[in-house]
Amino acid sequence: MPLDNDGDCSLTKLISSILDHIPNLLSFKSKWSSIRVKLANLNTQLSDIAASSSSNQLALDLLLSARETLHAAASVAARCEGPNLSEGKLKTHSDVDSVMARLDRHVKDAEVLIKSGLLNEIVSILSKKEAAARNLVIQLQIGKPESKNSTMESLLREDDKNVMISIAQGLVPVLVRLLDSCSLSMKEKVVVVISRISTVESSKHVLIAEGLSLLNHLLRVLESGSGF
Repeated sequence: MPLDNDGDCSLTKLISSILDHIPNLLSFKSKWSSIRVKLANLNTQLSDIAASSSSNQLALDLLLSARETLHAAASVAARCEGPNLSEGKLKTHSDVDSVMARLDRHVKDAEVLIKSGLLNEIVSILSKKEAAARNLVIQLQIGKPESKNSTMESLLREDDKNVMISIAQGLVPVLVRLLDSCSLSMKEKVVVVISRISTVESSKHVLIAEGLSLLNHLLRVLESGSGF
């Protein structure tokens, strides 16, 4: 999987350029020190992704999103070279925080994607439906909120058989985590899926395995003013 496009430097070169630049930055040094760690981790992960022979769309989307973030990081870094911030301290501080948050998300997403097995031969032993289900489960874990919401909409349209296949690919723990980290609208969709799962006798044990964690999350959804 190529890391670069025509007319654009590779992601690894872009990361190296930013890493070389960070020691010379005069503003928000502690934050840039944290960003340096995230960049180093991301660099290793992107190399692992590039080393695979996969053309998985999730990986391609991650590389594209990472490229956008790295260009933003380079731009913000250039503004932190001196003590006088051309766009003001508050604006620059906010932009540095945004870069840090985006890099943190990329690192976490890359870790999920690499561990999923979607990028290597592990997928070859899965049926098409199993591979599609695993892909759906990963989509609910990585990327932007709107992407996760779109995936959840797709899940709601799946028949019970395909939902059960997704359960076998680790859907339920992912749904529980979404209850703790997404919008109320998204949480309500998650509750609908969990409700469907609870009606299938062969899958109830998966919900029971989540125990108090699932129960507490569901109670918080009710307390938040949900229409359920």
